[in-house]
Amino acid sequence: MSPDESISTSRNTDRFTALCELAQEMALVEDERTIYRVVLEVARKVLDFFNCAILLIDPEGKDLVLTDQHGYPDETLGMRLPLKGAKGLSCWVAEHGEMLYVPDVRADARYVEGVPEARSELAVPIRIQDRILGVLNVESDRVDAFDRDEAMLLQALASQLAVALELNRARAELDRQSITDMLTGVYNRRYLERLLPSESSRAERFQRPIALLMLDLDDFKLINDRFGHQQGDQVLVAFADALVNTVRKIDSVIRYGGDEFLVVMTETDDEGGRRACQRIREGVMAALRASPAVPAGVQLGVSVGLSVRQPGEDVVQKLSEADRAMYADKQA
Repeated sequence: MSPDESISTSRNTDRFTALCELAQEMALVEDERTIYRVVLEVARKVLDFFNCAILLIDPEGKDLVLTDQHGYPDETLGMRLPLKGAKGLSCWVAEHGEMLYVPDVRADARYVEGVPEARSELAVPIRIQDRILGVLNVESDRVDAFDRDEAMLLQALASQLAVALELNRARAELDRQSITDMLTGVYNRRYLERLLPSESSRAERFQRPIALLMLDLDDFKLINDRFGHQQGDQVLVAFADALVNTVRKIDSVIRYGGDEFLVVMTETDDEGGRRACQRIREGVMAALRASPAVPAGVQLGVSVGLSVRQPGEDVVQKLSEADRAMYADKQA
């Protein structure tokens, strides 16, 4: 074996080892950002490139978004490229779902300059079966820098990236479903079991209060008895939607059980909690009066109980206190 053949064999072995290691690591990674970084690191091991980019199609399917990169300016992160009617080699690959190699980008009218030093580009689709998730591309500052083996390596990287993204998103969706109330779409008690310890710990660290608001519908049982459970479910959905649209974006709305809902409000003291009770009660009742889900002639009231947990207090006890305050409000 000649020295050149020995070097080529050794390099191919290193490349194969790096791809095997990537496959094993991808199976364990659950953070999408970490997936990108691992793929870019492996790309640096197996390919000689000037820069490399991971571009993913946005959920609406309109743009190709530069999600992570190595070698490009930092300000390119998040850059959006329209998929329809736009130039660019990556856009072409995303639209056609095919590998594209351009030995001299200056001779290709489709090329849009990203960095002036780029001379050749290799781009492959990130694909799951017939679905294109995005594009993985590399550029070199040399003309005709990539060969057939490197094209196959980049496609293998893109395939492993596609599988890792799909698995990670499937895990995330299963987790989302496990903490979401199936009827109303707000969080459920399982999420609350995660939320209370983490928020309590954060509140202790910064010495901030947490307001707990417990709410339920007055005489909701009459809706089920007079109009049926299907109508009752529609009212609960309207109630949950009204709550989500009335509270702050940083607040968490949880279906606590039946027609009882809990709002967890971080960094909210007693005065802020009382104001929130009034605002949320009025906002929710106005939304229910206007909702087609509530049968004509039915006037629904909302009972609210407030408890504010100060640093050092037991959050579970304060939750029970909010529940008792809500029932006291209902009796009054």
